Amino acid sequence: MNHQNLTARNDTQFVLVHFTGEDSSTYEDIKQSHLDSGETEIGFHFIITAQGTTLMGRHVSRVGFHHPEHNDISVGVCIIGIRDEMSDEQSIALTLLLEKLKSDYPALETVKYLYKNH
Repeated sequence: MNHQNLTARNDTQFVLVHFTGEDSSTYEDIKQSHLDSGETEIGFHFIITAQGTTLMGRHVSRVGFHHPEHNDISVGVCIIGIRDEMSDEQSIALTLLLEKLKSDYPALETVKYLYKNH
């Protein structure tokens, strides 16, 4: 069993923004897939729903479970949907969240966007 989620992240270099793509996953679907992978909680730190609501996931100070190469140095954000089809509400929610994270983590180097392959 993976117990990374119990570990505090010591270095925050990136925000990784994931998109579910055409998959119409919900917060509960994503959480269940992470639990099925042996995690004790959802691996993303934030999820932005199709309606633009920002939901809390794993505590932002903890190591995430969203990208194997960057879990220990990044904050994971998941957007339900496709980047090019984001609603205004999603765009605003993402912008506000990124501004807050940049304020909370001044050493952030960049934001990286990851797209689900179909």
